[in-house]
Amino acid sequence: MSLTGSTNEEKIWNFLMSKIGNAYGVAGLMGNLYAESGLKPKNLQNSFEKKLGYTDDSYTEAVDNGSYATFASDSAGYGLAQWTYITRKAALLSYAKSKGVSIADLEMQLGYLMMELNMSYVSVLSILKTAKSVLVASNAVLTKFEQPADQSATVQAKRAEYGQGYFDKYAEDSAAEGKEGTTMGKTISIGYITDSINGISVNKSIPCGSGNYENMASRNVEYIVMHYTGNSKDTAKANANYYATSGRGASAHLFVDDSNIYQSVELRDKAWHCGTSGTYYHSSCRNLNSIGIEMCCTAGNYKISDTTKKNAAYVCVYLCKLLGITASQVDTYVVRHYDVTHKNCPAQMAGASNSEWTAFKTMVKNILNGISIAEEETDTGSGSETVTTFPDTPFSVQVLVSDLNIRASASSSAAIRGQTGKGKFTITQVSGKWGKLKSGAGWIYLGNSDYCTILDTTESTSSGSSATTTYMVVRGDTLYKIAAAQLGDGSRWKEIMTLNGLTSTVIRAGQVLNLPS
Repeated sequence: MSLTGSTNEEKIWNFLMSKIGNAYGVAGLMGNLYAESGLKPKNLQNSFEKKLGYTDDSYTEAVDNGSYATFASDSAGYGLAQWTYITRKAALLSYAKSKGVSIADLEMQLGYLMMELNMSYVSVLSILKTAKSVLVASNAVLTKFEQPADQSATVQAKRAEYGQGYFDKYAEDSAAEGKEGTTMGKTISIGYITDSINGISVNKSIPCGSGNYENMASRNVEYIVMHYTGNSKDTAKANANYYATSGRGASAHLFVDDSNIYQSVELRDKAWHCGTSGTYYHSSCRNLNSIGIEMCCTAGNYKISDTTKKNAAYVCVYLCKLLGITASQVDTYVVRHYDVTHKNCPAQMAGASNSEWTAFKTMVKNILNGISIAEEETDTGSGSETVTTFPDTPFSVQVLVSDLNIRASASSSAAIRGQTGKGKFTITQVSGKWGKLKSGAGWIYLGNSDYCTILDTTESTSSGSSATTTYMVVRGDTLYKIAAAQLGDGSRWKEIMTLNGLTSTVIRAGQVLNLPS
């Protein structure tokens, strides 16, 4: 076949796509070829130019005319893949002669490359055809095909970065190629959201400026990416206005604050919010297949208020329903900017293990499952009883909802450490309308009787009390260790399982457990 394309890069992409058929695999392979040769088919390994006394051109000419007879055995890397070993170089030379072309002929080298993959590197070719990320494909080529001396994590990341550049440049140019390796998602062709979200109308009056996003007729969307604005503009309107100016080079689909939702970019269009180049830590989430939500810094000092988080959770739920993402799939398809590039965004929710991020996802899951969100404030409109007085500590409370937040201190703006779940808890200290949990996990809001009721104080102070306490799991904990340390008897780990409705002994850091008295 004759190669198609205006540049070597484009010709290589088109050829490999016709043979491999998976954009992730082609990109991963091309990233390695670029690292080896710069995609130059007549490239002679740089360190051998001085040693052999040849340039790329003179070496190629000498091999072609037969005046250089030690091509196969000279140990010098050559061509797209920098073929080095004597048997592979000899086979390359024989293949070129059989085609009657130069050893530097691009189409010949690509044909030889595919012949090697089909005959000697079948496992690598299988990965290239089925990979669902550039990184997976790139590492297969690096460690099983190219096999350079340095295969460190740094080299892996750099080659995958090169490959991702080709994926973004070529695969994202068409919606069809952009779907390669997709595990779920939905083709989105709608523009603006016309529904209200949790009673808030989506404001569409400030569209994004040109040069900040890419118009598309439709695209396949899999992921929802959460951001924070990270600036002093604390309203959705102010941020939408900022990106309405042309040439910002960035954008997001939606901006959320305490009382407003602004849509800046239509859902079918590709916002530039989580990157198209650089180092990636998420296997497949990119601008093309995601929707970006920016939470505004409504709490001041670059922090996000609880109300903004709640509104953002409802926006996230709306999009989950649109895309067909269920509560059980939230952990996979609702991600942070941090998860994609390790950028510290959203700052309060970034990091490998972050309780605020866990709490946010729990809120999204609960809404999807039809569970209301506890507001942690007195109810001013529904007639719920406001609790203003509390008995002497210690006393017990009954938490009636599954998602009552545990705060680091007695304030709704304090960091979320986890959530209680339903059950009985012992309060050892009161500050305002907040109660400190006996377990030391943190503080819960006691002021709304819809969420938390005060039990008879004799229940928590009598020697025969059946009241529970809570404990937040830390790294390295097991149920046995917790039972031994908190209850004085490791054999009581089964009681903890029963009390919390656990079906396995697997627990995670940040998880809050009810403990028997």
